[in-house]
Amino acid sequence: MKNVIEAVPCKHPRYSHRVRFYGPDGKRKDRFFTNQTEAAAFAKEQAKETGKLGSDFGFVTEEERAALAYWRAFVEGVPHAPPPSLLSVLQGYGATWKASRSSVTVAAALDAYEVAKTAEGLRPMSLQGIRTRCGRFAKDFGPRVISSITTAEISDWILSLSAIRQRGPVKRKPGREGEPAQVGLLAKRNHRLAVSGLFNYAKTRGWVENNPVTDAARPKPPKVRPGILRPADVARLFDALEKESPALVPFWAVRFFSGVREAEAVRMDWSMIDLAAGEIHLPDTVTKTGNSRTLKIEPVLAAFLTPHAQTDGALVTRSAMARRYHLAKATNRLKVEDEAAKEEAVKNGEEPPRPFPSPMPANAARHSFATFHLLAFRHAGETSIQLGHGGSPELLHRHYKGISTEAEAKAFWAIRPTAKTENVTNIKTGRRTA
Repeated sequence: MKNVIEAVPCKHPRYSHRVRFYGPDGKRKDRFFTNQTEAAAFAKEQAKETGKLGSDFGFVTEEERAALAYWRAFVEGVPHAPPPSLLSVLQGYGATWKASRSSVTVAAALDAYEVAKTAEGLRPMSLQGIRTRCGRFAKDFGPRVISSITTAEISDWILSLSAIRQRGPVKRKPGREGEPAQVGLLAKRNHRLAVSGLFNYAKTRGWVENNPVTDAARPKPPKVRPGILRPADVARLFDALEKESPALVPFWAVRFFSGVREAEAVRMDWSMIDLAAGEIHLPDTVTKTGNSRTLKIEPVLAAFLTPHAQTDGALVTRSAMARRYHLAKATNRLKVEDEAAKEEAVKNGEEPPRPFPSPMPANAARHSFATFHLLAFRHAGETSIQLGHGGSPELLHRHYKGISTEAEAKAFWAIRPTAKTENVTNIKTGRRTA
């Protein structure tokens, strides 16, 4: 309702009329007059002044007038780049300010995020990924209110990520020897995805208005052909495993010859392997996708599993350190063999044979399976089902298929154990089994 300023009669011992208006401080005031003429003139002047300032919204303070004057001057100063409307600016700031009043620190948000994801049943490896990547973000921004983090800050953080641990000597440009090595683009992208998940959670809790990661820098790792092991290298690896670490043979066999993911193989137990039926049954509690799947046991896999077969019990130790240690025993044997072969070749004036790849290509077992299964059986849908991709060959062709030949695929599926397996040491208990 509009504020009407007018002269009205009043009951006062000394004055005949009164004018009610709002003063510069925003408070209502009364002015009294001895006659109607003076009262009407004053009322008219006050009404005129109030009309200039906007009577629909009551009295406008000096500070509010100054703010409006500043905005008008600002707009006039950028004629070639019109700014957003004053209303949208105020609405945006109001939302940000409101969120900051009810927001929490980055550290507190991460704690709540971990609790929520644990309650949702996220797997331990996924939770560890959140702790590692978001934990690194919290280390740099932990005390800050999460709603105060800007897109620019997140972009700078992503692009400046450096390696925490350094493995081996790294050559750097002159003058930059003391600088930490940058992490790869793939690692930067993974950190971005993890932090984006944290902010999406914060948005659902009302701690931020929008996710600032949405428009942050997007690292684009170069496309790399999936790395595989040649059949001869796979055969050498299993020969070394049989001689140095036979308890690891089933673990690596299901990875190379049935395409099981590493994390899935760690969760497997012998009750899931039906050698008589020639199938592996992975329940939803084991698979990455949460969907159970049945895998075919090819003759090569059966040949490696049969000597180690048990009715129950874990397929391999859950200790990653123990698995790395026993794998290293096998690969060190291969290095010794390669050095001896190199010396012999040099001695005879021959070309040294190609050594075993060190380190092995990332995810080499699963990539090798995908490549040689597709080449041997020529059914992308079946290969995708074995990999757990639901029969869609898109992921297979984009991320898993390496370059090889049908002859190598034939050699891959013809691999067989070379050593007689006896007295296999149980990695977990240290006991020997017949």
